[in-house]
Amino acid sequence: MRALLASCVALAFGSLVWAEPGAPPVDFKIAFIGDQGLGPNAQAVLTLIRDEGASAVLHSGDFDYTDSPAAWDDQINGVLGANFPYFASAGNHDASAFRGPGGYQEFLAARMKRLRIPWRGDLGVQSSLTYNGIFIVMTAPGIFGAGDGLYDLFIAGELAADTSPWRISSWHEDMQLMQVGGKSDQTGWGVYEQSRRGGAIIATAHEHSYSRTYLLSSCQNQTVASTASTLVLSRDDPGTRADEGRSFVFVSGLGGSSIRPQLLDGPWWASVYTSTQGANYGALFGVFNYRGDPGLAYFYFKDIGGYVADEFFVRNGAAGASPACTSAGCDCRDRPDGAPCDDGNACTVDDACLGGACGGMPQGCHGGGCTGSPLACDDGDACTEDACDPAAGCRHTPIDLPAVKRALVRPEAVGACAGRQRAPIRRLLRQAHKLVEQAGKASEQEKRTLLITAAVKRLEAAGRRAADVCQGRAADRCCTTLTGRINTAHDRARCLFE
Repeated sequence: MRALLASCVALAFGSLVWAEPGAPPVDFKIAFIGDQGLGPNAQAVLTLIRDEGASAVLHSGDFDYTDSPAAWDDQINGVLGANFPYFASAGNHDASAFRGPGGYQEFLAARMKRLRIPWRGDLGVQSSLTYNGIFIVMTAPGIFGAGDGLYDLFIAGELAADTSPWRISSWHEDMQLMQVGGKSDQTGWGVYEQSRRGGAIIATAHEHSYSRTYLLSSCQNQTVASTASTLVLSRDDPGTRADEGRSFVFVSGLGGSSIRPQLLDGPWWASVYTSTQGANYGALFGVFNYRGDPGLAYFYFKDIGGYVADEFFVRNGAAGASPACTSAGCDCRDRPDGAPCDDGNACTVDDACLGGACGGMPQGCHGGGCTGSPLACDDGDACTEDACDPAAGCRHTPIDLPAVKRALVRPEAVGACAGRQRAPIRRLLRQAHKLVEQAGKASEQEKRTLLITAAVKRLEAAGRRAADVCQGRAADRCCTTLTGRINTAHDRARCLFE
């Protein structure tokens, strides 16, 4: 279908110099976040971004919630540095302190100027830029004007004029069916549909959780084009009647402010990570020009505890299907899907070609539907935490207090138990969690042993209560999940005595 072509609008230029589009550097990593705040949670996410080796941040609104632009900028500088590329669009909690002297926009513009990164338009509101071969459009629908009839026209015009192979369209607020929490319709569908028609990745936030759709051929109708783990973007051809635009939407709102539960669902969602699933703060990372393939990107959502909640590949559709790896054993050029290859990752086996790339999934196949099975690292020892290092293979780490804390669970954090009242079990698990926390702070071994012993007894009691409640209900997902996780926490706590 013909893409909507907007009439030209007079815009202020951050610079008159346009960056030339081209391929990003090999394994160029961007972190996507939103809904940040000030304090330890936000700083932990920034530290994760630094430790993951990200080269830029795209922040989709809501900065600190206190109208403190200088404090927010200081927080970023304290972890990432004053010259770290940090791009942001305005959120609803940023509006009153965004413009003017000392506003967020002034700090963002100063950073861009220090880095000599040019931009076009009203920075963070109605603007675009190209950085390392990636074209980014940043708008503020629902915050500084309506999405339909204003920002959708701007997005359409910017994407129509751009030739970059990778394009991202970022804003803050949502439409209700493009998030899984409690948000209502706020932006209009135009910004979503024009971004999709332009083949742009759609980056949002606002709801304090993480969610990602499958590849969509319509955002407004939630039409799934493919459920494959490799999402192939495409732009609408204005010379045809068909609408060829394909993209996906994500909400990355776990930047540090709070974590909210899942209230909505739908068959268009590929991944959901909220307080209902026991989510922690984190960021979505996109690795462009993955392993030297300019048309391929690898995405993964990682939280500050190290858990990878989602991962998938994206192919931009504009570049040729060059191989993800170049040795004779793993070159997938002109090879059919399913042909064997080696992705170079020690944590996958049975790797196979998919869409011209070797389809192993780094860090495991959490999303399902991927080629390249995760390597089995379970050594059968309940007192080791088993994981896989992509470079070194399986690692078996003895259970310690942090591992026990990671295994502890609340009934309300188990998605299948949503709405169930399990007050006695919940009370026992909270007591166990508190005792483990106290053990971690205790300086004397004898006191630590007493606290862990008490925690083990609470977990045994919680396990007995769960077994009584679930007797004869083996098919109940809440029962099987909850009892399994209680038993894991109990076994890990007992390991501290061995």
